Amino acid sequence: RWNATTVSPRSVWMVLARILARAGLHLTTTPTQPHSTAIDGFYPDFTITPGTRGDTAVRRLLSMVPDQLFFLPHGQAQTKDPRPTETPAWEYGPGDNIVLAGRYGQAVTTSRVRVLGRDPGGNRLLHDEIDWTALGDGIDILEQVYDPNLSTDIETSHRALAVMRRRALESHPAAITAPTNVFLILQDVLEITDARCAISARRYRVLADRVNFHRRQLRYHHTMMLGAP
Repeated sequence: RWNATTVSPRSVWMVLARILARAGLHLTTTPTQPHSTAIDGFYPDFTITPGTRGDTAVRRLLSMVPDQLFFLPHGQAQTKDPRPTETPAWEYGPGDNIVLAGRYGQAVTTSRVRVLGRDPGGNRLLHDEIDWTALGDGIDILEQVYDPNLSTDIETSHRALAVMRRRALESHPAAITAPTNVFLILQDVLEITDARCAISARRYRVLADRVNFHRRQLRYHHTMMLGAP
């Protein structure tokens, strides 16, 4: 259990580092990636009960922040705040990084997030985050979160933004198949042009990837699962 008292406080990032270390994984800050305010400045009362799987604990911890976890070679891991203003790392389309196949869609996601907490005096805290574009399109889906760890207006605001950001990443699901790019890493932003599907310089974020070897063709293909940038 972390942060049950004010002695030796541990942020979300610090707790995550301790959990990953139990599996022999080193949470590193090299190369430098953007961090959210919440992952470095939120100190939740976080408990792992006996029998809890490590991946379950990690997912529960990461649900408190917008940052995404991804893994690097040699047993290393990193977190990254997936900011929508991030510059694309790769261009896919005509040229070297061709798109062999692509599927592009749009999903209906949360348009309103309501987060509730409790201040030290036991009074309720409430913060609403609204996607006005979705509401303007007639989509009104409310997601509510209650966490007694949230004891200030700033913390409830950060949690609402984190939930909304995670749902935004799910709003444009896509998948492409392309020749293998050994330098690509999870959470990279791509700019994709695929004239067959009327996609022109549209940005996506890599959420998952898989490398396949085709024996008959004697070549590798990269299949990437994508989301909104």
